[in-house]
Amino acid sequence: MQLACFPNSYGRFGPEAAIEHLPLIGVHCLELPIKNSGVPSFFKETPLLTDASTLEEVDVVVQKINDAGMQVCSCNISSGNVVDPLVVERTLKKLALAERAGVSLVVAGGGEAKTMEEQQRLVQNLRRIGDAAAERGITYCCETHPGAFQDAAAMLATLNAVNHPAIRVNFDTGNIFFYNANANLLDELELIMDWVAHVHIKDTNGRFKDWHFPALGEGGAVDFVAVREKLEEAGYDGPISLEVEGIE
Repeated sequence: MQLACFPNSYGRFGPEAAIEHLPLIGVHCLELPIKNSGVPSFFKETPLLTDASTLEEVDVVVQKINDAGMQVCSCNISSGNVVDPLVVERTLKKLALAERAGVSLVVAGGGEAKTMEEQQRLVQNLRRIGDAAAERGITYCCETHPGAFQDAAAMLATLNAVNHPAIRVNFDTGNIFFYNANANLLDELELIMDWVAHVHIKDTNGRFKDWHFPALGEGGAVDFVAVREKLEEAGYDGPISLEVEGIE
């Protein structure tokens, strides 16, 4: 397993602060965000890369990360709801940039459907994304977010419908509580473990829809030792990407 960090943990200070600080605390892997051009970030940081970036700009950013004593272990290419064809096009652009960054894993949304027609489109679009990712040697890991990847049952139903080897799961230890009332973290992880290719390690107080994501060990709901044991038992060897998103 590789200990990494997603720079949204640095809030408005963003990836520049992450690259400067993380090596000082012994974290040398980065989940590099590629943001949506022209769309203000939730965390109000200045992005290093967007879908409008060039391949040469990717090279500059990766070199900056390497010079700081870090490597890019994955890219976060969240773009929106994959039911939307414009989001799919944006995702395809970001996959090209992620390939240039040298990663084999990306994290992004798995989509949310409101109707049967949207559900069919979601499945079709994930297959299209999976094809594009596979051509670049990349696995697309769907975030633990509302909709198709909200809990283990929804994840399994979607993954079986999509049936694509390049579509997998990013399991988020905090989001599983935030988006699901009365969630059992270890049971959910056990159910979906065979599909997990990326992990967000995040603490929480465990309350439904309560934005409470403090420093690890301060939330109380996540048994990190038990999570690590389950991952090790399953032979998981991917990134464990830290997320500390604060408290509202």
